Amino acid sequence: MTLALAQPIEPEDINTQKEYIDYSKKVHSYSPAINQLLDLANNYVPGAEKAFKEGRPAVWCNANNYQPVLLYSLGVTPVSYGEMGRYSAKEDMLIAEDVYQFPVETCSMVKCTVAQWHKRLNSGTINRILGNCSSCEPFNLSWEVMRKHGYDVFTNEVIYRGPTVTGERLDQLVKFTMEQMLDVAEWLTGRREVDPEKLKIEIARKNRLLGKLRKILDLRLTHPFYMKSLAIILTLNVGLNNYFGQPTKYEAAIDELIAELEKAPVNEKDLKTVIPLVWAGGTGQEFGVYEAIDLAGGALLGLRSVPFRFYREDLPPLEAIARWVYDNSNAGAGVYAREVLNFEVEKLKAKGVILYGYIGCSFASVDREMWRRFFHEKGLPCINLEGSFQTGSPTGQVLTRVKAFVEMLAA
Repeated sequence: MTLALAQPIEPEDINTQKEYIDYSKKVHSYSPAINQLLDLANNYVPGAEKAFKEGRPAVWCNANNYQPVLLYSLGVTPVSYGEMGRYSAKEDMLIAEDVYQFPVETCSMVKCTVAQWHKRLNSGTINRILGNCSSCEPFNLSWEVMRKHGYDVFTNEVIYRGPTVTGERLDQLVKFTMEQMLDVAEWLTGRREVDPEKLKIEIARKNRLLGKLRKILDLRLTHPFYMKSLAIILTLNVGLNNYFGQPTKYEAAIDELIAELEKAPVNEKDLKTVIPLVWAGGTGQEFGVYEAIDLAGGALLGLRSVPFRFYREDLPPLEAIARWVYDNSNAGAGVYAREVLNFEVEKLKAKGVILYGYIGCSFASVDREMWRRFFHEKGLPCINLEGSFQTGSPTGQVLTRVKAFVEMLAA
């Protein structure tokens, strides 16, 4: 089965990220499962807000790391404030700058998020924000600004494990994080407790899905063009973290996707022509970047957020979550994430690494430069991209650079 690359999208024809997703559904017309996943991604934020107005508790948060496992066990939907960026226009950046006096050079992701929260003030939608002080200083500021303007805001302390921390010191950190999670439970429910049985159910769900996504990634090695770049980014970077607010539907779509991939015949030509790439960055909202990768014959087969370690089910559930946090790259320096990337590069025999970050995010730019130097010293080509977070098409310069990079690898 040969899956032809989609026809190019002209930048002037795309005005919103919804249009990119609708286009991606047409590209994947042969896959009911991928269409279901794209529908879940498209409906994530509006669906969660609608459910909230109908009585389903929800909270704005990172919606990754340990948060979804804990929140679902408490009966609360985690809603990723990062996903609000796709609903922002360039004019929204001015809200953060003019109304809240954010400097122009502030990260576009933060300014878009602040603008979206501003638009929702006193609208009857989700009014709670769960912050994490290990995110970034501009976000720390944004939470305090939103608290001042009427949002119910709660923030966790920094979660960090140094490279040499083990033994008693690690045990202390685990206990600290368990207390932090109980703080969150008390803030959301009024009770400083969690139901261990419900938490076990969520841990088991997460482990199942980690295993299933690993299987999908393995199957993509022999079906590299079955699932295009935007679809895999949304399914893995967003969906695996928080299930798009619909855990049962997300897992059903994943099961169907595995069945599709297992039945799909292997195309030897695809295996010879594919350019395996590793994506090192978050979920860039400039969806046209993914389109440029696909059209140049590249395939994002490795990602920084690749399913890594399972949760331990032989421990009390709250402790299992805390230890999972410290055993994964999210709780530590960029060097940990670099090792995840290096593992993906070597496993895939990748031809290149795409480093992507948001304009104004100085923190992430340091990590990307460190990773670029590391892989260049190993002789692996990298491209370092900075894009805006708000909706709309990426600049022609960004698209040209992506296309030229992938075509260079092909040559």
